[in-house]
Amino acid sequence: MLAIFDKTVAKCPEALQSPLSGSNSALKDGFLAKHFGSVHSGSVTVNLGSAGVIAYSLDKQNPLLPRLFAVVDDIFCLFQGNIENVAVLKQQYGLNKTANEVIIVIEAYRTLRDRGPYPADQVVRDIQGKYAFILYDSTSNATFIAADADGSVPFFWGADSEENLVLSDDVQILQQACGKSFAPFPKEISFLVPVLKPMRV
Repeated sequence: MLAIFDKTVAKCPEALQSPLSGSNSALKDGFLAKHFGSVHSGSVTVNLGSAGVIAYSLDKQNPLLPRLFAVVDDIFCLFQGNIENVAVLKQQYGLNKTANEVIIVIEAYRTLRDRGPYPADQVVRDIQGKYAFILYDSTSNATFIAADADGSVPFFWGADSEENLVLSDDVQILQQACGKSFAPFPKEISFLVPVLKPMRV
């Protein structure tokens, strides 16, 4: 999976930015999305306009940590992994029996957005399993990004040459745009942004 968010949507943490990193612009001419498509067969790319781009592929996925993608009411979500307490979360969020992990994450975000105050760290803490997800709400121009506390799913983030935020489960994809300005996504932290606000889980 791949997400590139313009710096006006999701500001990169300063620790990821390095002037000598050898990074490129991930968004210019669709550079990184095209590279992702050339490496991962059958990939799907969704242009988010000035906010950025997301892409995913079922190519080379771990069957124990599948990738899912869904769009509900202008909320886009990429999910990789599995949730162990699916039945509990379906009941908690009032979802039907056919709802899968990616739909649960979208509904959890909508609850967080619409029924606050409901802390983002609590939403993530309620999800038990091995996962990483990237959510973008085009209506509020916000992102919600998290990974499980054990870092079970390979998940990385970085800054490109224009300080745009780049996220992927493929470290080699990240290196194409970020050079050395990337790191594993922090464990036990979720980010709910217009401006990145870390919350310890």
